[in-house]
Amino acid sequence: MLVWLTCQADPSFMELIWIPISVLGALMQAVRTAGQKSLNQRLSTMVTTYVRSIFGMPFLLVYLWAVKTGTGEPWPDFNWPFVLHSIGASVSQVAATVFLIQLFTLRNFVVGTTLTKTDVMMTALIGIPLFSEVITGSGWAAIALTVAGVIMISIARAGGKGFFVASESDGVPGLKSTIVGLASGLGFCLSYLFLREASLSLESGGFLMRAGCTVVAVTGLQVAGLGLWLGVREPHGLAAMFPDWRICSIIGFTSALGSICWFTAMTIQNASYVKAVGQVETIFTLIISHLYFREKLNAPEFVGIAVIVAGVLIFVL
Repeated sequence: MLVWLTCQADPSFMELIWIPISVLGALMQAVRTAGQKSLNQRLSTMVTTYVRSIFGMPFLLVYLWAVKTGTGEPWPDFNWPFVLHSIGASVSQVAATVFLIQLFTLRNFVVGTTLTKTDVMMTALIGIPLFSEVITGSGWAAIALTVAGVIMISIARAGGKGFFVASESDGVPGLKSTIVGLASGLGFCLSYLFLREASLSLESGGFLMRAGCTVVAVTGLQVAGLGLWLGVREPHGLAAMFPDWRICSIIGFTSALGSICWFTAMTIQNASYVKAVGQVETIFTLIISHLYFREKLNAPEFVGIAVIVAGVLIFVL
């Protein structure tokens, strides 16, 4: 509630608050993705995808209750555009996560997540003609810099050969990895745009209330839809989650907190801007890879980090 109270006291604070919220969302997403990679070694891709929703839902419900109690605002007036956009966000987010987890069987942790970062440029290019995205010249510069930084890190990780590097499971050099990575990026891109439209379609309530209702609605649809699919196709997979309840709970909590951050930031600011700042996830991914997966860093990667930071600073300055 501190964010809400600060914005009420100083409306100008709203102009920049979405940036630290986006950075926190990126950190939580990096931690959650690392946990999913570890869990996917024991569970199927679909069950691993479901973990983030089913274990994250209790945290989201507590958060929405806290927002309702803390702000004292009435529930927004729900409408059909909200429902349709929430369904679009839910389906596209599940598809993107499935592709992302599949990437881990094709490439290492950093390169797998890096391939999905094409979502930033996709969000801008698709969002302008089809959604409510409006991007300024400096916004395009920031997006370009953050994407360039991610590409530099990817090339460094691939030994200077770029995205198209064969892995042991690729029949054609890098082709499957690239297609799956781009599909994941497109899925995430559509989920960002749909969720922003869903939140904006709620015509009443502050940004915390609208974002909270949206994140609960989108995640609730995933819990119901994917849970029904798994109940029919992989009933044994649902039971297989609970022996790993500790890591599942961590994934659920970090996913819930990350989703709260993304949904809140995108309620305030353009989805493409939020995801441009969210490119710092790549930096967090490098740190996690170094500390947890023992993947070493090199000088070109540090240059890429500097370029990403420069892109984020454009929004601050």
